[in-house]
Amino acid sequence: MFKRTRESAYDRVMKRTKIPKDKSQCWLWTGPVNNAGYGMIRGDDGYPKMTTVHRVVGIHKGLSHRKEIQHTCLTKHCVNPDHLVNGNAQSRHDRIVDKHGPNFHAPKNPYKTCEHCGETSYIVWFSRKHGDCYTVKPKSKA
Repeated sequence: MFKRTRESAYDRVMKRTKIPKDKSQCWLWTGPVNNAGYGMIRGDDGYPKMTTVHRVVGIHKGLSHRKEIQHTCLTKHCVNPDHLVNGNAQSRHDRIVDKHGPNFHAPKNPYKTCEHCGETSYIVWFSRKHGDCYTVKPKSKA
């Protein structure tokens, strides 16, 4: 009988990761992301639930699976092991304030206008509604 061998979640993550020549930059996950922008993948057989790809890489790196695994680069779909650390809510908040300033939580415009078709839609649904706009060439500005 044919027995399927399944690759580990880490191996599957690495297959779908774009690694730049400069290994110190973000390694970007090219697979599916959740609504918050984090890369998602089904875990190993022992952990079959969907999990974030940076968590899979962090655990493979040796970070504690019992703690939060965070990005030092603040790029949600980065899987560079050098950019991942264990942390808590306070350390994440401090990192965001360092990058964006103390008013990072100020209200933002919840709408975005498509460069190609000119339609404006709510930001949560923007990529789903306008995915086709980015597969065609942009309209010429004559």
